[in-house]
This record gives sequence, structure tokens and C-alpha cells, in this order.
Amino acid sequence: MMRHAFIVLALLTPFAWSAEIFRWVDADGRTHFSDRRPPDAEAQRIVPETGPAGDSDGAAPSDDAPFLGPYAAFDILTPSAGAVLVQQTDTLEIQLELDPPLLEGHRLDLMLDDRAVPVEAGATRFQVEGVGFEAHRIQARVQDALGTVVATTSSLELELRQSVPPGVLP
Repeated sequence: MMRHAFIVLALLTPFAWSAEIFRWVDADGRTHFSDRRPPDAEAQRIVPETGPAGDSDGAAPSDDAPFLGPYAAFDILTPSAGAVLVQQTDTLEIQLELDPPLLEGHRLDLMLDDRAVPVEAGATRFQVEGVGFEAHRIQARVQDALGTVVATTSSLELELRQSVPPGVLP
């Protein structure tokens, strides 16, 4: 009997790995996942990863790749990737593109050197003060009410340098 159960289990295992997962956003802006295609919704088929599971924070599989989730557009407009900003204060001015505007129950965070910096609700243009004159990596992300990351921008690197008055050596 055990031998038959093992054979059945061995035969069914590949089917479990090839199961389809569908993702869709309902009329209220909530994202849903299911192994069954929704009858009246346009769903996106998700191909499961074959490697190790992702981080427990629900981030997209790659930290550098954008993941739009329920948004049509989500990007960092300023500063640009690779920018070298020379200025008197160690303040970063950030401008994001987010379309549609932040959905109800979602919150926006800026990841600055892998630590979260909260952003005022709905703000797509803001300043982060006291970041330091050095190289930085930034990425914006949207989380739902449970703290699951539902969208991310590409990450970008930039450098912030302090300006020096003429005639003064650094």
C-alpha cells in the first residue's frame, strides 16, 4: 500500500510545480492572487520562481527591477540614475511618477541605502534631509495595509557632494 501511495505522490508532484497562479486588481483597487482564473476579470499569469523563495517582506523578485503591481506607472523622475549632485546641504529632492495616485490603504516609502524613509501620504514630490555627502542608493515602494510590497521602482545610485566656495580647497 505504501509503495502505491509513493508512486501516486511521485506522479502528481510535477503537476503541483506547474500550477498557474493568476493576479488581478478588483474595482476597489485590491490585488488578488488565485490558482483559478477569475471569470470576469483580466488576470495576469504569474510564473512561479524555480529558485529559493523571495524575501519575507513581499518584495518583487529583483530589488533592481521595477514592479508596477496595480499601478500603470511608478518611477523616480528626479534625481536621475548616476547623478552627481553638488550642493550646500545634504538634502535630496525626490520627484516620483505614480499613476493612478496612491490607492486607498496603500502607503509610499522611499528606500534610502536599504532603510525605509516614510513619505507623507500621497506626496510624489518631497525632500529627505540629512542624508550625508556620499554615494546613495534609492528606490521607492508602495505597501498595502498589511505591509506587503505591491509596487517598486527601479533602484538607482547617485552621489551627493558638498559644494565648496571658490578659492577654498576641499
